[in-house]
Amino acid sequence: MPTPRLDTLFTARRRPHLLRLAAWVLAAGLVLLAGGNAAHAQLFSPGKLHNVHADLEGDDKCTECHERGRRIDQSGCLGCHDDLAARIRQREGLHGRNYRDQRCAGCHVEHLGRKGRLIRWPGGKRENLNHAQTGWTLRGEHRQTGCDKCHDKRNKRGNRTFLGLDTACTSCHEDEHNGRFGKTCTKCHSETGWKQVDIDEFDHSLARFQLRGKHTSVDCQECHGKPAKYRGLAFQSCNDCHEDPHKGRFKQRCSDCHSERGWDKVEGLRENHPGVRLVNGHRQVACADCHDRGNDRVPSKGTECAGCHPPVHKARFGNDCADCHRSIKWLGLPERLGRRVHGRTRYPLRGEHREVSCQSCHPRRLPPPRRFRGIEFNRCAGCHEDKHEGRFQKRDGGECAQCHRVTGFRPTTFGVDEHASTQFALDGRHRAVPCSQCHTGERPRLDFRIAERACASCHENPHGTQFAAEMQLGGCAQCHSTTGWRNPKVDHSTWPLTGAHAMAACSSCHNVSDEDRAAGKAATYRGVPRECASCHRDEHAGQFRLSEPALPCSGCHETKSFRIQSFPHAERTGYELVGQHASTACESCHPQEQLANGSTVRRYRLGYRECRDCHANPHRE
Repeated sequence: MPTPRLDTLFTARRRPHLLRLAAWVLAAGLVLLAGGNAAHAQLFSPGKLHNVHADLEGDDKCTECHERGRRIDQSGCLGCHDDLAARIRQREGLHGRNYRDQRCAGCHVEHLGRKGRLIRWPGGKRENLNHAQTGWTLRGEHRQTGCDKCHDKRNKRGNRTFLGLDTACTSCHEDEHNGRFGKTCTKCHSETGWKQVDIDEFDHSLARFQLRGKHTSVDCQECHGKPAKYRGLAFQSCNDCHEDPHKGRFKQRCSDCHSERGWDKVEGLRENHPGVRLVNGHRQVACADCHDRGNDRVPSKGTECAGCHPPVHKARFGNDCADCHRSIKWLGLPERLGRRVHGRTRYPLRGEHREVSCQSCHPRRLPPPRRFRGIEFNRCAGCHEDKHEGRFQKRDGGECAQCHRVTGFRPTTFGVDEHASTQFALDGRHRAVPCSQCHTGERPRLDFRIAERACASCHENPHGTQFAAEMQLGGCAQCHSTTGWRNPKVDHSTWPLTGAHAMAACSSCHNVSDEDRAAGKAATYRGVPRECASCHRDEHAGQFRLSEPALPCSGCHETKSFRIQSFPHAERTGYELVGQHASTACESCHPQEQLANGSTVRRYRLGYRECRDCHANPHRE
């Protein structure tokens, strides 16, 4: 039998494989022609995506999640789920604490259908998750709460998310106390049961009724009952809890006589004695001397003076002995005689005059007819010496009442508003300046005249000679006002302040160096450079400033924000971004480069724009 040729044998053996391959190609072509795009979209997919990823369906979108010819691109997942990426970077939550270095596909599986299970939970269901791994351990009643009860939030795509929950109690539970007891609910409550309140740890000083004295030793159940009631308790009056043993005979409050230190410890009764005010001599009288029918009953003698003190005057002065006498000393005449009835005279005693001894105005050296009659009292100078030596005679005729009151010679009543009647009205910040700061001199200060009223007489000029011309025309008021030294009226129209410049402090541009400050020089306001580089560091290392054609910062940046919001690449560079270039990140073409001094800068002026400068030629032999 002749030996077959090698090429004939190879052709014969591979013919079935070629036929099968041709059949597959033909079948695929028919499917494409019959099904159109829908068939093409699912030709290489292992299965449909979940509903939440349905917008990524199709063979032309595989690279949204997969690397070409490789496994799933981790950055693709976190690029969409940027909220989760942030928590991973911060090492927070379940993923940041436990799965920082693991791939997403290890727990999240796709292509299982529109309603497939995206998450591989421990033990097959989410209830088996060890919640302590999230940074918040479930205890007590929280262990019985369903996941959906707390995790009901939606992410930016409208899908349910387990991220973004706050662990504060009030983020889930309504604060029944309206913030009165702070935000730490665990001071009183526990996770084993909201109504199981730890009363012993409760700080009652935070409540509307603070516990003092005997109330601190009262058992909680005495007021709150059992089961405990914490709302709707009456406590405005002592009678809400305590029975009134006086049966309503006294109109005073219980606290006028009793205290929380003890019900039987009567305090302040003499100071707050009902009906009759006990002062001076009456304070020394025993209760039983008047209350012959019991301490809590009205005396049989009544409350009039004559009930205890027999009348001694033959003349009829009425029944109110206190018109002339004082309880401090019954026979305190004439020092205390008539002080209460002095108001019936033409000169009632008010203020400090009530404390002046009678002899100061009614001296005993004068006979009685002259001692009480014909006394000059229409003018202060009739009794008081003018300490100002007539300096205010022209202004107010020497009438003390223009500045002083009978309640006290000090402080003076001549205040900020009255200052407007002088040649220097007080407005703005001057209204808060103490008098002594301008009216200097030894005390007592009696001469208030000021010779110089110019700003420079009180305020130091920090500008040196920069504004000499303005100072000659109108002084400091050309720019400043009394409402605030740091809010000058400056015409900035020659260099308008826009955007972020409008929010910058003046001292950011008009500052003073340490050398100038040591030399006594102030900040410079004139001749300040206006170029951007005089204040801002050139982030581009001279690419646009030192090489031609030179471009100003305003060609790309605005004063509103240094960050460029939109850059017209074709207009500014002459190189239009189309196709894939339009979605390519800037740093893909403009790399970071290291300079000779070791610093790095992003290169924007490349010096080339041909395809081969960036892309390798795949067609090269």
